Amino acid sequence: MRKSLLLLMIIPAIAGCAVALGVAGAGGALGYRYVKGELKVTYNYSFEKVWDATQKALKDLELKVISKRWDMVEGIIEARTGLGKKVKIKAKSKGKTTTLSIRVGTLGDVDYSLAIKYRIDAYLKGEADRWKRRQDS
Repeated sequence: MRKSLLLLMIIPAIAGCAVALGVAGAGGALGYRYVKGELKVTYNYSFEKVWDATQKALKDLELKVISKRWDMVEGIIEARTGLGKKVKIKAKSKGKTTTLSIRVGTLGDVDYSLAIKYRIDAYLKGEADRWKRRQDS
């Protein structure tokens, strides 16, 4: 009886690990990963281009920028959502690529982080202006 109970407790834990590994693997294949409340994205664009797209995305999403500091290799933007959640974005150049770390709130908010990422993606791909024109018409 005890062995059966122990087995019933272990199986879901093992299955949960397999699902977590599958999700992490899928996220890595898409070029981003979400770990410990922080979304990490690596872009094949220069720091300047990613930094500019990030600022435009934050403006589109109506996030209030509290502070920003940068040089030509790395930077940090701190902002607030309309509901007062803290947003922190770190950018770091690594040669021909730029890595962003996006954290929304203290524990992280994957949906909001992905919304920011998708707006940045749209600017980097040149699709943001088309989207804005459709919204205006």
